[in-house]
Amino acid sequence: MKIQMSLLAAAVAFSSHAMAVDNASDIDQTGFANGATVTQGDRNGNPFNAGEHTSDIDQTGAFNGATVYQSGVASIASVNQQGLANMADVLQRGQAQIATVYQDGRRNHADVDQKSFKNTATITQEGLRNNSVSKQGDSGPNSSGRFNELTVTQTGAFNSSIATQSGSHEKATVTQMGLGHDSDVEQSGDYNVASVSQSGIYHDSSVLQSGKYSKARVMQTGAFSDSDIAQSGKHQRARVMQSDKSHDSDINQAGGYNRASVSQSDFHNDSEIDQYGYGNRSMVIQSGAFNDSDIKQAGLGNLAMTEQSGFNNDANVTQVWAVDNESYITQTGYNDSATVLQVGGHNESTILQQAGGFMSFAPNTANVTQTGFTNSSTITQTGGGNVANVMQY
Repeated sequence: MKIQMSLLAAAVAFSSHAMAVDNASDIDQTGFANGATVTQGDRNGNPFNAGEHTSDIDQTGAFNGATVYQSGVASIASVNQQGLANMADVLQRGQAQIATVYQDGRRNHADVDQKSFKNTATITQEGLRNNSVSKQGDSGPNSSGRFNELTVTQTGAFNSSIATQSGSHEKATVTQMGLGHDSDVEQSGDYNVASVSQSGIYHDSSVLQSGKYSKARVMQTGAFSDSDIAQSGKHQRARVMQSDKSHDSDINQAGGYNRASVSQSDFHNDSEIDQYGYGNRSMVIQSGAFNDSDIKQAGLGNLAMTEQSGFNNDANVTQVWAVDNESYITQTGYNDSATVLQVGGHNESTILQQAGGFMSFAPNTANVTQTGFTNSSTITQTGGGNVANVMQY
């Protein structure tokens, strides 16, 4: 009986050692009241999810806290915090995950959740009360969310970043410098790329990509600007550049191979682009103040270009059930309005509205309706109080 019990104890000891093999944890803390908790291995005792874990936590300062849980093969987590009351939580499940968190300052918080296969995340925060939440991968026997890359850099104060990647081969880069920025990136497709850069104060950016092979880029400088990009389908491209103050941009794309570009400077400009179909292109350039642009495209190969450098101008372009139509609107004056409706194919409309003379502040109005094929219209309005209506069938 004693021999049997000894053999059983040895087997249990060998099994426990095998489940915990290759685990390593190195914690160095200096300062006051820092806390660190590291858990390595499967809580359910599954030997297939254990082994080859590495965790390195270095904390300097006071009241910093770090929690790391690793379950899988070849998980690596490194947390380095300096300053006061910084918090880092890293949860890794699956295989070959990598997470690196560096925080310098006070009351910064980083939350990293990785599951599935070969996701990487790098979070760097410097300043005061910055917050980063990242989720990569999906669970289940046939889980998606593999080979994703995430880099978040926040310097300043009260910045917030939320990044969710549940697709595969996704890449997201978020850089926030300044005060009070908010970034939300959600990618659920495959091979999508998102890049967000915010500097200044109080910008807001949202990027949602649920298709494949799409790219979104947002660059915001100045103050109080807002950008929203939503892309579904495949091979979509969206770019937003906002500088100075209080701009708003919305881009919605569904279908494939659509292109949308928005550039806004000065202050209080508004742009909305909706593209449904394939191969549509939209470009909006706003360099004045209180200008408004609205573009809607549904069809194939349509082009809309709007440039506004004046004050309080309004431009509306609608291309529906359309193929290879083109619209060009340029507004450099004040209080002008341009409306284009194109239904059909191979139609072209050009509108130029500009200031000049005593009546420049009086509004010019141009309306173009093209519902046939191969129609062409050109309108030039200089001064103020001019009205033009073109109807082509």
